[in-house]
Amino acid sequence: MRNWIARSEEETTAAGREIARMLPRDATVHLIGDLGAGKTFLARAIATELGADPLEVSSPSFAIVHEYPIANGAPIIHIDGYRLSENRREWLEIGIPEMLGGPGVKLIEWPKEAFAEFEESHVEVRVEVSDDGARSITLA
Repeated sequence: MRNWIARSEEETTAAGREIARMLPRDATVHLIGDLGAGKTFLARAIATELGADPLEVSSPSFAIVHEYPIANGAPIIHIDGYRLSENRREWLEIGIPEMLGGPGVKLIEWPKEAFAEFEESHVEVRVEVSDDGARSITLA
């Protein structure tokens, strides 16, 4: 387990970049935190360190899935489970099982517990906001 305290966007970016360097190839990352905690901001830092264009990394809330191309590698898959129902048919229609089982880093905001059945394994990154606005970022 590893923990960072981020009191600024720069510190959050630095934590995200360090997390990216620690990830195994084709990692699945569950980003856990309350609404507004900074999951997408952290996902942008991770994806940028892995080679994605930071201008392309945005919240997948409306599209549910974004893919970010990586030079000479599998794209980064960014999934937002917040708007997904518990209906597995919906997941199949979107292609969630194939995405989670395929190559490339997968960043999942609001992951569903049942996603684990499609993953070989995952790491969890938890973002918690303290009363003073600092973020506690934990990699487990």
